[in-house]
Amino acid sequence: MKENTVTYHIIGGGISGLACAWFLKDKKAKTIVYESKKMLGGRAYSYDDEKYNRRLDNAVHAIIGANKFMSSFVNNEEWEYTKYFVDSDNYTISTSLAENKNILYKAFCNMPFDNIAGRIKNTILKLLFPYTKSKRKVWFSKQNLSQKIINVLASKSDDIKLGASLKNIKYEGKKAVSLDFGDFEVKLKEKDKVILALDNHDCAKFVSVNTLEYSQIVNITYFTSQTIFLPKGASFVAQKNGLADFVFVNDGTITAVISGYNYDNKMENLPIKIWKEIDALRGVDSAFMPEYKISYYPKATIKQDTISNMLRPKNAKTEYSNVFIAGDWTMRDYPCCMETAVKSAQRAVKTALKTK
Repeated sequence: MKENTVTYHIIGGGISGLACAWFLKDKKAKTIVYESKKMLGGRAYSYDDEKYNRRLDNAVHAIIGANKFMSSFVNNEEWEYTKYFVDSDNYTISTSLAENKNILYKAFCNMPFDNIAGRIKNTILKLLFPYTKSKRKVWFSKQNLSQKIINVLASKSDDIKLGASLKNIKYEGKKAVSLDFGDFEVKLKEKDKVILALDNHDCAKFVSVNTLEYSQIVNITYFTSQTIFLPKGASFVAQKNGLADFVFVNDGTITAVISGYNYDNKMENLPIKIWKEIDALRGVDSAFMPEYKISYYPKATIKQDTISNMLRPKNAKTEYSNVFIAGDWTMRDYPCCMETAVKSAQRAVKTALKTK
């Protein structure tokens, strides 16, 4: 790198932060990603669980064929073309997307269909329908989030600093001049730029953005000693009128996803209720419930209702000329997901490159 090369300091090693480095790889710029945790991925990563002695994803993450950027990480043989909607009231099975669109919208936005902002619904509609065969393809993580996506994205960054938690940004006038990480400080050169690829509340500590409310999500993974079969041999199904929205089967595990779950201090009853739903889906009556792991995310996504949507940023700029923002929450009118996180990164990079 030449001495006068512009350095982009990317705060946050999640999808949006790593995607920023990805889009800057051919722009004759140096990129440094700072991540406060000891691992990359933000809300999407794999880890080694000592208790269960196996590799696990922190939660099930899905990519659909309409996700043009994220789908590039998936091989043809890894896609699922068919999904079933099972009505838990009478256990009838449907493949009609039109009849079950509410389930899909809830999966995208982590909240009930009627509460989702109309503009976000329109965006999803434009992306998905008509739901062609290629757009209908679904890939879901199978303990391979880091290997399949995160590590590949990270390979484009020039430098990654783990365990680097931003404490403060020093400003002079309308420009950032240094980054304080507690143990060390980074002084910015004249043309250096900063991209804050952080959670909404964390980002609000450093620049002026509206603080938004969150929706929760729960994943319960059961560890089975035998192969579990869902209706019609599917590897995943969506459930209508049930507590769990989606059920995914992987080698030795079965995971239920409960979107928009409101924590009420009764989490201990949830695994039993969900396992009974899974039994009913399978048409069996298990003698016991297997071991399980609960992953609860109180800040899974921002709320995506009309009020929250209007409070989201209009663009990637901040009040400071060399500081920009990225993250799915920054994209007004878009659902919060990995593909939107990438779109936000693309926008932040374009904006930063155009700004002198």
